[in-house]
Amino acid sequence: MSFRRGIRGDDFRRALETLAQQDGWWKDVLADPTLIIGIRDEYLNVYWQGQSIFKVSFKGGKVTASTHEKYLLNPDLKDQVSLVEGKFAFGEAEPRMLTREYKRGETLGRLKRAASLYSGQEKEGVHEIATANDSVVDVEIAINASDIPDIKRNLPRMDLANFETTANGVDLVFWEAKTFSNPELENGDIVGQIADYQKVIDLHKTEIEDSYRCVAKNLADMAKWSNEHRNVAAAIRAVADGAKLNVSSANVGLLVYDFTAIQRDRKDDDGKTLKHRVIESLSKVGVGPERIKFKGTSKGLTI
Repeated sequence: MSFRRGIRGDDFRRALETLAQQDGWWKDVLADPTLIIGIRDEYLNVYWQGQSIFKVSFKGGKVTASTHEKYLLNPDLKDQVSLVEGKFAFGEAEPRMLTREYKRGETLGRLKRAASLYSGQEKEGVHEIATANDSVVDVEIAINASDIPDIKRNLPRMDLANFETTANGVDLVFWEAKTFSNPELENGDIVGQIADYQKVIDLHKTEIEDSYRCVAKNLADMAKWSNEHRNVAAAIRAVADGAKLNVSSANVGLLVYDFTAIQRDRKDDDGKTLKHRVIESLSKVGVGPERIKFKGTSKGLTI
């Protein structure tokens, strides 16, 4: 199976529920709605601004977590370290340089600050949108496309997926996110990106539907375990309870943010703004203006 999402193992789910009742890192993650829990194929990624600060798995009958070593460098370091005869004299600074144990009320915030150093405007925007919209079910969605001809990337990666209530059930909508200054909007590469996404969605439609049904159940469970710190949209709860989930390559959209009013209103020689040019170009792949959102800031951008 080329695309698979969800924690399906009963033992893993029960272990996560039990761990949620115990003081520690998992209870802290669930209690922090600014963190995004990305549900993968029998593991989780806990994201802060596009950086996975925890990978959570189930091994040997236990929940295990790991983090990248770069996030363990203390982001609050301020002192100078002397270079003496070719060697750095760490002295008393060395014990403070690394996070060596998890402490409630301290370590999670430190990991987030360390991860922020590796983020950027686009990732920060995606994070802000995802945490502000309870209907978002996934971020950083990679789908294997190595078996699809005429596609530019073997692993197309969409930024966001969310559920949208309609008269015919719930639609799964994928969104690509760009800052206004991203050259792919101007040079037309965005058209090829969206077309690639549409191809992989068409090919893996059944797998995608099955995956996000399971993800909906997982997210609803985690909201319950969090003691009301986490919310999920009614659409997610509906799918978790068996509502119809519609997956279609027609439901792909574009989010553009991080621009000023001057940038927004700037026109080319034909009198067209960037937004007008993007709408025209994406109409070639069937993306209508209702699926193209421009907002000066990612704050308050609803999907």
